[in-house]
Amino acid sequence: MRTGQGFGRFSSGRRAFRNVVLLVPALVLIATMLNTSSCSNNGLLPQSGSGSQSPTATPTSGTGALAFVTNFNDGKVSSFTRNLTTGVLKRTGQVTAGAKKGPMGLVAAPSGSFLYVANNSDGNIYQFSINATTGVLTPLSPAFVSNGSGSGPDEIAINSAGSFLWVTGGTKGTVTPYSINTSTGQLTQITTKVTGLTSPIGITVDPTSAFVYVADTGSGLVYAYSINTDGTLTQIGSPVSDLGGSGGSPAFIAVDPGGGFIYVTDLNAGVLAVLKTVSGALSFFSTVPTATTSNKPIGIGYGAVPSVGNFVFTANQAVSTVWTFLITSPGFPSTPVETSTTDLSAPTGLVVDPQVAFLYVTNQDAGTVSQFQLTATCLNTGAPCLVGSIATESPANANSGPYQIILAQ
Repeated sequence: MRTGQGFGRFSSGRRAFRNVVLLVPALVLIATMLNTSSCSNNGLLPQSGSGSQSPTATPTSGTGALAFVTNFNDGKVSSFTRNLTTGVLKRTGQVTAGAKKGPMGLVAAPSGSFLYVANNSDGNIYQFSINATTGVLTPLSPAFVSNGSGSGPDEIAINSAGSFLWVTGGTKGTVTPYSINTSTGQLTQITTKVTGLTSPIGITVDPTSAFVYVADTGSGLVYAYSINTDGTLTQIGSPVSDLGGSGGSPAFIAVDPGGGFIYVTDLNAGVLAVLKTVSGALSFFSTVPTATTSNKPIGIGYGAVPSVGNFVFTANQAVSTVWTFLITSPGFPSTPVETSTTDLSAPTGLVVDPQVAFLYVTNQDAGTVSQFQLTATCLNTGAPCLVGSIATESPANANSGPYQIILAQ
């Protein structure tokens, strides 16, 4: 059994912030295929398609020429430029985003001009302007807004207009809305928030920006909300168990581009849950694999790979692997192919680029981001191909605890 530093680890469906956390041993999983080899570079896919990112799976606007990573242990955010042809990341800087052992979810405005970071430790949402060329971050004034003392802000979602933003508060069971000044980037908290949840984590906005979906890990339920004109949320129907019964621990969410299904990682069951949506309302559909695993899938992303098919990818923290699900038709993921490489070490965050040519995964136990290629050659064998990795900080710090990655611009 290997050990690792506790930065945003998940245990029994709740976050466990501890100095040392024991990880479960890797298991031989039922109904999965294991792929342990990396592929060579066999050329890029056409530069078109649809990608979404994780953990919140808010769609990346533009080309994704910039990347940002939260370093949980250090209390920092790292910025990168991204070569759109090779997919290679180049680190351009790092800035402080509140207390150490705190930065978790982050999201960029659709304009690519502003970045927002949730600090779980100090309860603040940090706001930055983005240099359009380098991605270097500059704090706004004020540099942060309070999400509420002890609220434990975790994940962030934003609407396509960049006018509203929502933050899950895992400690107090809330979802807090904010209005955004699209000119200055400044956040203003909206008084009416969602309350009464147990420990919500994942949150995402559907492709039409009409609905918000929230994964309440503590209760095992996924909630649907309609977005009102003032940014407040109204619950739609009853919440749905992500496992179709009880005992679930839903974490992060990706939305089918057609809006008819959402895909949810379940921490304790170690499966991908599929929920159907009709006018925003949710109903249980299936889980894949059908047998439980000890993978602890966390980060999730959806990608429509040109000339190949639609895929869902998950970062499996407990066993240091990535799952690849071929979506044979909307709502029907295939048995996953499991990829293991020496680069993966407690992977947590995951993002697919807008061209659906590359996949990026944060490694909490290595202080790095791994890059994978999504070529037809790779995916026809069922799994992405490892290209390489880059340290999230300079000098390289294996203990930085990178948590989430997003793309912008």
